[in-house]
Amino acid sequence: MTERLYLSDSYMRECEAKVLKAEGRFIELDRTVFYAQGGGQPCDTGKMATQDGQEYKVVSVKNSAEEVSHEVDHEGLRAGDKVKCVLDWEKRYKHMRMHTSAHIMAAVVHKEYGALITGNQLGEQQTRMDFDAPQFTKEKIPEVEAKANEVIARDLPVSIAFEEREKALARAELFRLKDVLPKDLKVFRILSIGDFDVQADGGTHVKSTKEIGRVKIVDMKNKGAENRRIYWELE
Repeated sequence: MTERLYLSDSYMRECEAKVLKAEGRFIELDRTVFYAQGGGQPCDTGKMATQDGQEYKVVSVKNSAEEVSHEVDHEGLRAGDKVKCVLDWEKRYKHMRMHTSAHIMAAVVHKEYGALITGNQLGEQQTRMDFDAPQFTKEKIPEVEAKANEVIARDLPVSIAFEEREKALARAELFRLKDVLPKDLKVFRILSIGDFDVQADGGTHVKSTKEIGRVKIVDMKNKGAENRRIYWELE
C-alpha cells in the first residue's frame, strides 16, 4: 500500500521513497507526496531523482487500487530503488487554493439554494462547478461571489480529521456531491473550514481561507433544466 502523505500534510513538497514496483514508465512507491487525479482535482507533477543523480519527470499520477501509479517520462527505475520525490509546488499550491475555494462555493450555494454538487473540475487558472439549482440565474452571481469572499476574508482555519465510515455516514452534512459515495472507503477524511463548513474530502487544501485571495465568477451556463454551471478564477 502506498502511504499518501498529502492526506495529512498538503504543504509537504518532497519526500524520500522506495520503488515497490516498476512496469516500464509506471512506478509504484511505498510513500508519495504526489496527489493522484481524482475528485475533480488534477494530479500533481514533478520529478523523482535516484541516489546516483538520475532524474525522471513525473507526468501523471493515478490511483490504482491501494497503490498510487506514477507515470514518468522514461524507463529505468527498478523495484528497490530509492528516490527523492519533488513536487511542482507552484502547480500544487494553485490547486490547493482552488480546491478550498470550491468547498466554500459549494457551501454557499448549498446554504442559499439547497443545491448539491453534480460535477466539478479544478484548474490552475479557472475552476467550474455544476449544481442542481434551477432557480439560480445570472442575476444571483454577485450575491454568491460576495458571500464567498466574505467567508474567505474571515481568515478561517482549514483543518483535517479522520472518521470511521459508520460514524461519518451518520453525518449527512459531510456529503455534498450528488450520487457519489465511495463504497469501499473504511475511513473518511473530513475537511473543516472554521465554523462555516465541514465536508468529506480527499484533496489538498490551504491552511487558512485568506490564502485563497478572492474569487471572481466569470461565467455561468445552464446545463439542462435543473443544473447550473459557474466558472470562477482567483485574484
